[in-house]
Amino acid sequence: MNSRIIRSTFAFLAVCSAVEACQVPVFRYALERWRPDPYELVIVHDGPLTDQHKPVLVHLEESLVGPKGPLVNLRYETIDLAKEKEQPDHWKKLHAGSRAATAHLFYPHEAYQKDSRPIWSGTFSKESVDAILDSPTRQELVKRILAGDSAVWLFLESGNKKEDDKALKALQGYAKTAGKEIEIPKGVIQKSALDDPDLLLGPSDAENVLESSVPLKIAFSIRHLSRTDPKEAILRAMLLHLEDDLLHKEIANQPMVFPAFGKGRVLPPLIGKGINEENVLGDCGYLCGPCSCQVKNQNPGMDLLVKMDWWT
Repeated sequence: MNSRIIRSTFAFLAVCSAVEACQVPVFRYALERWRPDPYELVIVHDGPLTDQHKPVLVHLEESLVGPKGPLVNLRYETIDLAKEKEQPDHWKKLHAGSRAATAHLFYPHEAYQKDSRPIWSGTFSKESVDAILDSPTRQELVKRILAGDSAVWLFLESGNKKEDDKALKALQGYAKTAGKEIEIPKGVIQKSALDDPDLLLGPSDAENVLESSVPLKIAFSIRHLSRTDPKEAILRAMLLHLEDDLLHKEIANQPMVFPAFGKGRVLPPLIGKGINEENVLGDCGYLCGPCSCQVKNQNPGMDLLVKMDWWT
């Protein structure tokens, strides 16, 4: 708990090499060059899928792929308990003898890990599929990122208005300070500059060229997230399972903020008193600093499940 509340910039910067070969800010490098890890959806049923469930499966399949590639970082598998007798008891327990097909959502690469638990379980229906694939907050997150926001702070309200208002006011002030004081690393080359016949690029400069026309700026915004909004149940599940204790009573009643950036990646949350100037500016500094560690998995954070044709 203490390591979360007192979090310094150096804790994040330490994950990257001290050699700053690439000057593209972390938030922009993540947007243009990191591929989101796919969540895993396991659909469990006992016997053939019914006529009610078959069109839901078709809807899911059609929602995953667009004209030029994946639309959602999600993959799925169906398990028929009646047909596959050798399936582990794990799936039988999750299905719990339900007559209807059930759906179970896992973080990337976790569905088949020993003792792994889903972050969300429910009935397999068109409504649940649509809720898994997208939500208003995720749509707004994509919109703001493609407008050039360095990060969108997802502010998960505690439900205590006094505490929420206090934390929100502080966060707004810190975000404003970060926007004024943090500068874009020197050496970043705009894509449009490549048309300049007088531009001479060295071997190392190629890493510093932006790959899209999204505005490059230092800007942070805040998006409220209610603890009770049914439309955001899946997003809350993704956020609140990032760490083992986020659902514990002594923590769950405090406001939390999750900085989201890139193609929907989030850093671990700041909670309660941890929403302070040092921690907020530390996160902002990391996100806007040069991406000297281009290997995605060596950077902190977790990808959210986001519906967007990023490549187009």
